[in-house]
Amino acid sequence: MDVDALVPWTPDFTSRSPMYDVLRPLADHFAGFQPSQWPGLADFQHLLAQWPEPIMTLGRQPLRVVAQAGKPGRFEQHYAPRIYFTGEIQTRTENWHDFFQYLTWFMFPKTKAVINAIHIPAAKQRLAAGGELGRRTPIENTLSLFDEGGAVIVSSDASLLQLIREFRWKELFWQRRAELAEKLQCVTFGHALFEKGLAPYIGMTANSILLHAEASYFDLPLKQQWGWVDQRLATIFAEGKTLRKPRDLQPFPILGMPGWDKANDQASYYENRGYFRPGRFRRAG
Repeated sequence: MDVDALVPWTPDFTSRSPMYDVLRPLADHFAGFQPSQWPGLADFQHLLAQWPEPIMTLGRQPLRVVAQAGKPGRFEQHYAPRIYFTGEIQTRTENWHDFFQYLTWFMFPKTKAVINAIHIPAAKQRLAAGGELGRRTPIENTLSLFDEGGAVIVSSDASLLQLIREFRWKELFWQRRAELAEKLQCVTFGHALFEKGLAPYIGMTANSILLHAEASYFDLPLKQQWGWVDQRLATIFAEGKTLRKPRDLQPFPILGMPGWDKANDQASYYENRGYFRPGRFRRAG
């Protein structure tokens, strides 16, 4: 699906779905661009220059937006190594995928830097062992799946998180619907998931991480919520104990969130077992 062809630039893209609410402080910086008048790379770099604190890679390089380059000639010129070693994030113009990738660095700078850094030795080790450049290890796949299509589910109620682990979707989204606004938040992380949300379809599923928070989390200003999530995720990935393979990520049918699909205001919506699947362990049981 070519989302860029289907959805030309529009400055009010955050109004398309509640999934973009977390992006509003960033989207406001581009509100002056008229429909079909994409901001350019210089505009992206301008926001980076204005940001209160430089966004740094773990290679101690400030993030900089540059045009997409041609085929890399050596390891350091590939996408992830180039970010780590030089801070240069290759970005295509007039491209939603790369635009959302850029925005997520503002939301989760610590986590993005940690994910980027973990890729470097993993790729080097694989190549040194004779592995193929495009055939990633389980940890690399896990990082990529989350970075592209991840979401963070934050809840102050452990029982709601348990419903997700047990794939009890109708109970979560419908029977306990009234509780979600106060006790559960779905924070989209993956830039590809943000892109898909511009033209949503049944089947959109996030590779999620579940985090328990105190009730006071939901009273924090949005940017402080970003910081809380960012610190927790960065610590989890840096420790490297729990997220080692793709199956460690929790599937989450993201359009089940109230209001994230206009049709999900009916109980029958959640009876689609092709989308709201029973889960691995329940099928086995």
